[in-house]
Amino acid sequence: MPDYLTGGYQTTINSTITELFPALVFNNKKKFKTADNMLDYVMGLADKEDLNTGRSGKSFVNSGDMESAYQFIEDTSKIRPKMLDEKVKNAIGIQDYLYTLNKERKIKQVVWGYRAKPAGIPGSHPGDIFIIFATGNPKILGVSLKAGTKSSAEPKMNSYVRTTLTKPMWKKADPKSEKRLADKLWDNVYSKLPGLDKTVTKSNWLDFSGKNQKPNPKVIAAVLRQFKKSPKKFDDSYKEMNITCRRHMIKMINDNQKAAKTWIKEEFRLELPPAPGEVPLVLVKAVGDTADEMGDKLAKVFPKITKIHARINSNSVQEWFIDVYYGKKKLTLLMTIRSDSEYRESKQKGKLGAYMGLKLLYRGYK
Repeated sequence: MPDYLTGGYQTTINSTITELFPALVFNNKKKFKTADNMLDYVMGLADKEDLNTGRSGKSFVNSGDMESAYQFIEDTSKIRPKMLDEKVKNAIGIQDYLYTLNKERKIKQVVWGYRAKPAGIPGSHPGDIFIIFATGNPKILGVSLKAGTKSSAEPKMNSYVRTTLTKPMWKKADPKSEKRLADKLWDNVYSKLPGLDKTVTKSNWLDFSGKNQKPNPKVIAAVLRQFKKSPKKFDDSYKEMNITCRRHMIKMINDNQKAAKTWIKEEFRLELPPAPGEVPLVLVKAVGDTADEMGDKLAKVFPKITKIHARINSNSVQEWFIDVYYGKKKLTLLMTIRSDSEYRESKQKGKLGAYMGLKLLYRGYK
């Protein structure tokens, strides 16, 4: 059986399909009706090393993103065929959305916002692609892309616990947050692993001084040992790990209202009316081979928010809530912290193997 991608890198390739593919197709003035034809076309561009030439080059801000694109397109072959077909169909829906928008106002080019953003757009802008119009205002429109089924609630913010703790607003408001969470996870979970060498302590069990967290090799071995010895205790430890992370996030939010509001504004992909000079954002959801703009109630109430209060869902292993109050009304944001994948010996990244890197999602509101 082929070794198909899973986890975060699979997500990156899926996003490349739904974001970059429509940009390349539109910029090259092509339009496809079938997933196979679109995939063959984009693969052909990469095979011929044509991404940096002619109209294709308009899809990129810089050579770094272009080089990433070559690798990501090559790695689409490592996506499960059913999922690959689904994502390319989503790309066709987004292609059609671009052509519909082009009829309303002529589009000059569509730019992929993978890492770099077009000139004048801040790096924190949540747009996945940027539409640059030939005439009129606004000159540029940011588009946040989601894909799923008609009834699905795709995450509007898709991140990780440690990534969140290192965001500028949290680094400023709570600079010791990473250390506190690492200490709590040690006390509540990892110090209790069976057979853990006594040389492993709270101060050296996890190195998070660099970009990537580095667990002590003896901790990695102990996690695997627990998994083999008792899957039930392994899962019980994961539940404790999860609630430790949820409680940490909840306290951090409740203790830092200003930072919490900034976090919501910058990371939850709100469709806020742009301030003068800002690039507007719309959310577009692809279902099958169709794509439509979505509304955003949180964006509408955001300027009126007076209080933010996070709380646990005691009936769930992974869900928690953020209540935002505006006047006498309340909107409840649906949040999740969970493992990105199952844990297994061949890929020890799921559950306890995630350490401070559990998924953190904003799924919508009720």
